[in-house]
Amino acid sequence: MPTLPADCANYELNLQMCPCTNTDCGNRGICCECVQAHYAAGKPNACMRGAKRNPDTMGLALQAAKACATNQARNKEFCKCTYDPCERKGVCCSCVRNHFTVDGTGRVACMKFG
Repeated sequence: MPTLPADCANYELNLQMCPCTNTDCGNRGICCECVQAHYAAGKPNACMRGAKRNPDTMGLALQAAKACATNQARNKEFCKCTYDPCERKGVCCSCVRNHFTVDGTGRVACMKFG
């Protein structure tokens, strides 16, 4: 079942840093849904294909929920991260916030195609 904005613990924070220009997208601001939809289509999402991040959003991680009761178990099944001590596994928005850089060079494991 898709995650709704009301069920996403970090939805408002995610919107502040989301570079997606499709404001009508139902996945906008819901990183786990966005990442999985783009991965299934074989196309990186905006924050992982070179979009530059507003430097003013770099402190958002300090405000974010560290766990995701709604989707963490489901997301772990999908997660491609091979870094075993990673504390972000299954919390896609935390992973994206960590890897989405101001210069647009960051990538999360699931967006490394090939």
